[in-house]
Amino acid sequence: MSSTPPDDARWPDVVATTGAGTGAVAGDHRLRLLATLATALADASDPDEVARRAVKALAGTPALPFVHLHLAGPGGLRPAAADGADVGPAPADGWPVSAVLADGVPRLLPPRADDGSTTPVVAVLPVPDPGGDRPAGVLVAALDPGGPVDADDRTFVELVAAQIGTALALARARRRRDADPAAPAELRLFQALVERSGDFIAVATPDGRTVYVNPAGRALVGLGDAEPVDGLGLVDFAAPDARERWHTELIPSALRAGHHRAESRLVHRDTGTAIDVDHQTFTVATGDGRDTTAFVATVARDVSERQRALRRAEALARLAAALSSARGHEAIVEVVTTVAPAVVDAVALRVALAPPGRTVLDVAGGDTPAERLPVDADAPLARAVRDNVVLPLTGVDGRTTGLCLPLRYGDGVALGALEVRWAEPVVEDEAPRNLLDAVAGLCSQALQRAELTGSAQAMAGFAARLSVTRSTTEAIEVILDAATTALGAELPGLAMRAEGRRVRLWYHDDVPGTLSASFRDLTVDDPRPIVRALRSGERVVLRDRADFAARFPGLPDPVGAHGLVTTVALPLFGAGRRPIAALGFGWRRERPLRDSDLALLDTIADLCEQTLERVRLAAAEHNLVTRLAGRLRSSSLTTPRGLEVATRYRPAMSGLHLGGDWYDLVRQEGDRLAVVLGDVVGHQVEAAADMAQLRTMLNTLIRLGVPLEEVFLRLTELLGVGFLGTCLVVVVDPRARTAHVARAGHPHPVLLPAGAPPRTVQTANAMPLGMVDRPMTVTTIPFAPGDLLVAYTDGLVERRGRPYDEGVAALHRALVAVRDEPAEVIADELLRDLAGSDDDQALVVLRHLG
Repeated sequence: MSSTPPDDARWPDVVATTGAGTGAVAGDHRLRLLATLATALADASDPDEVARRAVKALAGTPALPFVHLHLAGPGGLRPAAADGADVGPAPADGWPVSAVLADGVPRLLPPRADDGSTTPVVAVLPVPDPGGDRPAGVLVAALDPGGPVDADDRTFVELVAAQIGTALALARARRRRDADPAAPAELRLFQALVERSGDFIAVATPDGRTVYVNPAGRALVGLGDAEPVDGLGLVDFAAPDARERWHTELIPSALRAGHHRAESRLVHRDTGTAIDVDHQTFTVATGDGRDTTAFVATVARDVSERQRALRRAEALARLAAALSSARGHEAIVEVVTTVAPAVVDAVALRVALAPPGRTVLDVAGGDTPAERLPVDADAPLARAVRDNVVLPLTGVDGRTTGLCLPLRYGDGVALGALEVRWAEPVVEDEAPRNLLDAVAGLCSQALQRAELTGSAQAMAGFAARLSVTRSTTEAIEVILDAATTALGAELPGLAMRAEGRRVRLWYHDDVPGTLSASFRDLTVDDPRPIVRALRSGERVVLRDRADFAARFPGLPDPVGAHGLVTTVALPLFGAGRRPIAALGFGWRRERPLRDSDLALLDTIADLCEQTLERVRLAAAEHNLVTRLAGRLRSSSLTTPRGLEVATRYRPAMSGLHLGGDWYDLVRQEGDRLAVVLGDVVGHQVEAAADMAQLRTMLNTLIRLGVPLEEVFLRLTELLGVGFLGTCLVVVVDPRARTAHVARAGHPHPVLLPAGAPPRTVQTANAMPLGMVDRPMTVTTIPFAPGDLLVAYTDGLVERRGRPYDEGVAALHRALVAVRDEPAEVIADELLRDLAGSDDDQALVVLRHLG
């Protein structure tokens, strides 16, 4: 390990607001300046001459606007002559050169703006003396403004100071050599320069033959302290994949230009481990005239950890990108098992998924075939999920060779686990663990996203199946088959009132006979949860059987006896909010129900309620689809405080010419209300089925909290482009006095502010449903007390032979005439005044009551 402190540790905690930055152009300027400096100082034979040449070569360049150099001597610091160079003025209070000489700590001085002009950041740093204990001088250098001062800026000025210090030492060595020509000055000099350095430093002849490697360099590449370097070439220390570059680029460039800097790789001679380094090669000349001897010196700083961190960050970014485009659990598992091992340097990685409430894990990845593992198994993967803890995997010697990490929902509940194994035992460290946590977090987010998408798709399929049922029996069959599939639940049963006080329980043939027998001869006063939900309209959620025993003391528990742990009894309501049925189901492993799960239950209940009410009241296909399109009851059964709402749906045709217009109201937190209107192209059964499916999916997405700008994009992702229609979503927030509007090809809503004329709410142009391929622009408008907001489908304003704008103007006039009436009256008057349409009409009127 290097004994040199990291860049940040050598500098005090000073923040500069501007700096040179390290872009490609700036880096090129700096490399050329270092090469120029090396050439200028190569044959300087006197310290004062070194100082003059250095200031002349550096001052006024793009990288360093001005430079001051102070040399240390017996009498203290003395400024170096500039040889005609413009070195820039010192501030009135000077620079802290004496302090830097005394403590050897560099300073960064922020810009000054006393006279109205901003000066550059100034670096004041010691010039190192390789052969002494104190600095050889102090360098004052201005940094070219352009961005925050970073590690590369500090490294650059340190390299400049180091070159000057080396040249000063060489000049002093030449003086000593002139006094004692017989002394091997070049070897003594280089040893004095590098003996205490923590970097790899090697010296070779121009033909690449190594003559010296410093102690830190020997340790880095596995060269023993006493092992001779005779017979070793400089390229022998390069990693095999870097040797050709050393031959053709690094050494020739240094010999030609005097200096070369690049990232490269060394190799440990015993283990073959490649070591990433920041590599600098330059030439050093000794002697005068015909006796001049040139050497190639190389300095390499170990940056392996930085490179590993960079590679891991790049791999993590690739993993995140691949997961973002993966659709479905299988695709996500494929990405994780193929991409994630490179991120964490693992030889094997497996994923175990535990669908909520299931008793078996689906395991995939590694070199083993996919398998199903019981959650209660004694395997580490199962225990990591079951106990929701991180478990180390140890080898025969007890050392850690892997980890099992739980994958978690946002609320901390385990949804699966990762099993990571390495080729060699590892020492637990904070950085690798943070990386593993990041990988697990990305996987968890992707799986939750897939679960959300899967639930929405299941709801869409459920709605589609319900939409074509024609009888109560058909509807019950679909409910028992599809509703619980969307939740991964088992043993569903549907309780409905029969003659008198009797209750009938519908169930599938897979329900054990012993269980179904325990529910025969039910009456409305039966104490069991499913009948209680039917009787009272209460949703009964029992987390486990202990919860059942506590809430229903002394009651037999046949459901628990048949293996169910978490159970739900979900009431279904008919017209007038009277319970007409109750749906019961459960899971064989405890399943905490999160907010998103409760939202799905609400959606399932809403779908079931709509269908049961429809098939109970409808006797023909027209009524079937018309009720899908024109339900008088929206999803929101109560009106938020501060709002007055009126809704209308009027079909235009009869018989089998059926419409695809619809509206929906969805209550949200904080007394917010989402108003949805849509229009599916067509007037047949297919259009009405599309309408039901779209309405259900939009309802589900809004309930699950999908951001408004992403709702239509998610709809396209879920349904594809095989449909065409328009839609408008307005989220009204009476507390904030605002309304947020997202529009997909739909007519613009109309705002009638209190005391002002009506105006059309203009939004960004938007593609119709089925063509949305990016997040929508959401328009926010004020919605203050007394304001009126009207949303509608095009059937309200479109008429044959009349321009569309005239229909909108007629709507504005009709609104002005009834603006002070209650919302219900306004809705009726609008339908009366704007009658005569050949299309369906859906209308929602909202007033802010204050």
